Amino acid sequence: MCFLKTRHCLVAALCMLSPLFCAAQEPAVSHEVSYLSFQVPGALGTYPMSVNSTMAVTGYYYVSSTVTGGFLHDAGGAITTFSVRDGLWTEPESINDAGDITGFYEVVAGVPQGFLRYADGRIVTFEPPTSRTLLPQAQPVSINAFDKIAGNYPFPNPASIAGFTRSRAGVFTTIGFGDGGAYSTVVTGLNASGTVVGYGESDVDLFSFISDPDGASTLFALPKVGGECDNYRQSTVAETINADGVIAGLYSLYIDPCVTMTVGGFVRSPQGVFTLFSPPGTIVTLPVEPGLVFGGETLTPPHQLSINQAGTITGSYVDAEGAKHGFVRNPYGTITSFDPPRGRQTTATSINDCGVIVGSYYYDWNNQIAEGFLRVPQP
Repeated sequence: MCFLKTRHCLVAALCMLSPLFCAAQEPAVSHEVSYLSFQVPGALGTYPMSVNSTMAVTGYYYVSSTVTGGFLHDAGGAITTFSVRDGLWTEPESINDAGDITGFYEVVAGVPQGFLRYADGRIVTFEPPTSRTLLPQAQPVSINAFDKIAGNYPFPNPASIAGFTRSRAGVFTTIGFGDGGAYSTVVTGLNASGTVVGYGESDVDLFSFISDPDGASTLFALPKVGGECDNYRQSTVAETINADGVIAGLYSLYIDPCVTMTVGGFVRSPQGVFTLFSPPGTIVTLPVEPGLVFGGETLTPPHQLSINQAGTITGSYVDAEGAKHGFVRNPYGTITSFDPPRGRQTTATSINDCGVIVGSYYYDWNNQIAEGFLRVPQP
């Protein structure tokens, strides 16, 4: 159920906002949406990563240049901060409608381990079976309503990355589709039914996969276009999946000696039909850590696109001048660019089933500290 159903509810929600919620900037209504900004008090940067249908937002903030903590921002504007085991790094990645949060933390720099924070504040930490590695690591990326968690084992050697799911009871299942020991599998998304999507690497290209809860798997790639040149590479990276099985992702085409490179987005229907799209600039495939190569960059989770139940997609792109903007693509293919008022360098990270988008941006009077935002459609 969406939190905002009517214009009355929208006004009521705005009136409930605490001073902390509006400290950075007063709510601004622009045509069909409202923008609400917030900061974790004292933070050196606030980065929302996920929003649920009640408008609860989770993400991370910088305590110092090398230490982060997690936060929960509820629909009324109250902010709760937390750190897992007093770690150097706590990064929530996903929140479900019950308010349960998953993500990863690091006590030792560069060694991520998983956590599940229940809505009542209890935190459970976990790592993959120790038989897989002497240095167990787990980096969750998504949680669904049944507390099923999907993520990755980011081993020290990037070529050995494998995906996993963890059931509510704590049972791990490993997911791997790499073509031999020198390749990787990366999980990027999980839907309400427990279906997992991600991508793997073959000798030449990246391909995508769908892994059903019953263990059945499907590999897929964008149908090749062109290909008359000597060196043709085409990569397909599934990023996110909704409950109906609609997948959004990224693709790249590289043709040499024609020397053409194209990077864009795709939508794949449950029947396997692809629709390509591109925002007004270059779609963001920002590298996070050393990993697989995509369009000349490294690409590892967290994902760069988010899709909701209606099939609306959000993400970010960079314009010709190097400025980053958010975009939203509706199910009919219309793409709208956006930035919060007086915002610059906007990064959109998550969309809920009400169409509320969250992310981070720089406010033009203080462009050194990232702030969080909610982009709320008016009913």
